[in-house]
Formats: sequence, structure tokens, C-alpha cells
Amino acid sequence: MILVTGATGNVGNQVARILAQTGLHVRVLTRNPEHATFPADVDVVRGDFTDPETLARTADGADGLFLMLPGIDTTLEAAVERAAPYAGRVAFLSSALVSIEPESPSLIVRRHAAIENAIRRSTSAWTILRPGYFAANALRWWLSQLRGSDVLRWPYANARFAPIHERDIAEIAALALTSDEHAGAIYTLTGPAAITAAEQLAIIAKSTQRHLRYEEVHADVAREALAFLPPPVLDGILASWERATYEPPFVTAEAVRALGKPARDFEEWAADHASAFARSAA
Repeated sequence: MILVTGATGNVGNQVARILAQTGLHVRVLTRNPEHATFPADVDVVRGDFTDPETLARTADGADGLFLMLPGIDTTLEAAVERAAPYAGRVAFLSSALVSIEPESPSLIVRRHAAIENAIRRSTSAWTILRPGYFAANALRWWLSQLRGSDVLRWPYANARFAPIHERDIAEIAALALTSDEHAGAIYTLTGPAAITAAEQLAIIAKSTQRHLRYEEVHADVAREALAFLPPPVLDGILASWERATYEPPFVTAEAVRALGKPARDFEEWAADHASAFARSAA
């Protein structure tokens, strides 16, 4: 049995589905089961996995545990240390910033590094996944604008990232949870190539046959749109976008090493999500 937390999110949902497709018994722990849509053979359990007793109880007897940070201001270390010994293998969705800026005072770095350390203290059968820029950020950041307009008003058109497909992250997590081959591994994950934000939009336009245009604006526009994020996190994100306009792009081949095959590019991601950006959805 594999226990998956964060299963209503992009990566956790994919992890649960991949494992279920292999015939494994999958249990997902979520605060809102009514928002969880899974095959009938997936066991959906209501609960808060930041609670040490709840996580330990649902992890008891598990052969694997997929963990992620539900919120950047969430304390998860106590739950990890309580539950990890009950599970077989543990795969944790961390952040590439822990690799890039390990000494940074950034809240993102500090929170993920603290959980990584808690996992290492609690079990020897762990795998750390540190993805960089998510391809799915295009949905999270841009979709609300593109539903009502063919113009994306956003800063840093020339910021370069190597967006990683959430399916690749999930496949690596599934491998880590079902094989000892990845025990003790830390994978810093990116997509295969760095592209600018404007190029990402052009690829989405091609996949949807829409005439989309990037209008570069001041960073304050994004700050207002992303005001739901904690201020330290938002400051860090905007700073990283600015740096990405002039620093060499961060690209690794570790997804290829973990998967044993090429990582999916942004063109494939855009094709997979074209219906979300399609003209009919605008």
C-alpha cells in the first residue's frame, strides 16, 4: 500500500493515478475528499497530514509515503518524524532552490530543507525530489487572464526557465516508492531546455491555435495578481524571475537519469493542457 498526500494537487494526483494504474493499493489523505476524483479502487481518507497522529495512523503499514509541503508556512517536521518510521519508502517533493541556494534565508529554502532533514533523521529509505520551475505555473499564474483575453500582461518576458512537466516528477516519485534503486537519491529536476516566458506563451498559442500576445508590464502587476501568497514567498518568486532575465539558465539532466528516458518538453506539456487554454475556455 502506498500513501499519497497532496493528492488533489498537480503532482500528487498524478502520483496516485500512476501507482493505481500499476495495480497497487493506493490510499490518499486529503482534507477535502469531496474535491478528490480518483478511480474507485483508490482509498480516499479525510484527514490533515500535518497532524502527527493522523499521518502516523494512516501511514502505519504502508510500503511507501509520498509527501509534499501543503503550504510554505506549514510546520510538517513533527508529522514526518512521527510517521516516517511506519512507512517503507518515503519520497518528498522539495524545491530546487535547496540545491541552488542552500544558504539562502528564503522561506522556501528553509522550510523544504527542514523537512528534508527531518526525513533523513527518521528513515534511511528516502528519496528527495527537488523540481525547479513547474510547467504548470502557466496554469496557475496565467490562466485567469487568458480566459478573458488574448493578451497576457505579465513581467519579465525574457526570464528563462526549463519548465518540468508534472508527469515526469510523478513518474520519478512512483519509481522511488516502488523500488530500492532510488533510495538515498536527491534529484534536482528541470525540463530539457530553457525557454523564455514569452516563448512559453507562444508555444501555448500554437497548441491552442489562439493568437496570444505577451505584453510586458511592471512587476507590480504580478505582485497584485499573486497577493494570495505570503509576502516573503512572493518577494522570492519575483526576485527569481528578475534574475532569470540575466543569469545563465538552470538546466539539469537528472530527470533523464531518474526516468531512463528523455524528459518531456514544454511543447508536450502545452499539448497535454491545450483544452484548459483553448478558445472555448476563454
